[in-house]
Amino acid sequence: MTCFNQKGFSLVEVLLVIALIAILSSLIIPSISSIRASSQESTARQQQAALQTALGNWITAASSQSGGLAGARTTYNAAANKLTLLQNYLQPATYANLQGSGDTVSSAALTASGASLEFSTWTVGESPSIILVNSP
Repeated sequence: MTCFNQKGFSLVEVLLVIALIAILSSLIIPSISSIRASSQESTARQQQAALQTALGNWITAASSQSGGLAGARTTYNAAANKLTLLQNYLQPATYANLQGSGDTVSSAALTASGASLEFSTWTVGESPSIILVNSP
């Protein structure tokens, strides 16, 4: 009578482990991707808030000069790239993460979340704002 000394796993055991790993990964991967999307949206909102604060600080500084509030409004509306107006009012690391073109601002987090930030036009009696725009 031959006695086999079994070492290792049977094919059924290996297939069972692979199936369990596949089931667990199918449950975990969607939650990880939703966490990532939430993180990117949070970063986009933080960038919006940082720009809004910097814009308020720029308005305060620009309106205290000789042209007053009207001069600041004219400078703001005429700026070819509004992000450059705020360079001295943003943290260097924050400014380095943003790319501006005209009235639009983008960043890696904004692009990943399918959004961009836009400067509103500054009209008399209103305050300019930074608007989070989601791409369709």
